[in-house]
Amino acid sequence: MPIRTRHFAPSPFIAVFALLTLVAAACGTSATAPALTDPVEILQAGAASLGEMKTVHIRGLVEGQLPLDVGGTGGGAPLPLDGTTLDIDVDVPGDALAAELLAPAILNLRINVVVVDGSAYLRAPIITGDSWVRQPAEGGIGGDPGAALEGLAAYLARPELQPEKLPDVRCAGTDCYSVRLTIPAAELLDALGSLGSSIPGLSGDAVGDVTVTVGVRKDNLGLATLDLEIPAGGTTPLAINLELSKVNEPVTIEAPPADQVKDAPG
Repeated sequence: MPIRTRHFAPSPFIAVFALLTLVAAACGTSATAPALTDPVEILQAGAASLGEMKTVHIRGLVEGQLPLDVGGTGGGAPLPLDGTTLDIDVDVPGDALAAELLAPAILNLRINVVVVDGSAYLRAPIITGDSWVRQPAEGGIGGDPGAALEGLAAYLARPELQPEKLPDVRCAGTDCYSVRLTIPAAELLDALGSLGSSIPGLSGDAVGDVTVTVGVRKDNLGLATLDLEIPAGGTTPLAINLELSKVNEPVTIEAPPADQVKDAPG
């Protein structure tokens, strides 16, 4: 009696299980950054990633008060900045920057800045109406946007800094290391170059030491968050929380339409 050989088609469940096994194996062997425990190494890793950024989006939130000192006489009334937001796109190779500041606590103040092709454009409806005012970018807020990133990266990489490691946190949607350090405001101002003078409260004469908390991604050791606590003289310190995203993704920064631009007086 002939023997019949029976051929079994693989069960769909077996095929799915095999596929999941392969995926799990691939995920298990993927390269990840080594775990770090030394706060100096964590800070230097984040600083290194900052210096390598070609494009980046920065989202900021400002809370607290800034003394309004008109005329430099001191004792000005506190200016509330609670709920102020910043959105900044930076293109380092293109020497370009686009920024928007919204301050609902200050009569819904809105300020837009675009730096591109050697010119800086400012629009603040409370001052300029719907027009943009143009002036040369040299020495302005974004004359060299890459210099601010490079300067901050170089400063945070200094071996003499003594950061403190905090418990790991979730930041920018991922697991992060967290370190904290206290530095003189003048040193941070110098590190940021022209951008430093645009940070609320940082350039005041009475500003004390700034507490800086840095979040560094655990997966690729990229700098993800930068939080500043600035004792600027108000009843509460200024808290500026910055989150970095879209690192090295394509970005387009263009000058405003020519028919909306006026040259700055002088």
